[in-house]
Amino acid sequence: MIIIEYFYNDDNRTLYVEFSTEEDKDKYYRVMELVFEDIEYNSPTIITEDEMDEIDEEFIIDLLTQYFEENELPEEKTL
Repeated sequence: MIIIEYFYNDDNRTLYVEFSTEEDKDKYYRVMELVFEDIEYNSPTIITEDEMDEIDEEFIIDLLTQYFEENELPEEKTL
């Protein structure tokens, strides 16, 4: 998984992530928006909202990997 861009919006408590998978290659990307409750539930570690400003790509990859064990990938978007 390659993280293209991400940011956490404190106002609406949502993590926005643009990423691609290995099968997407360089042709497609995908977009996920997770509310804090989804982040908290799928997080590989215990996390608080105060710590969301300190997350990195490794955390996001672990989070999305866990999330996609129970959910489908979002639709592909052409680059």
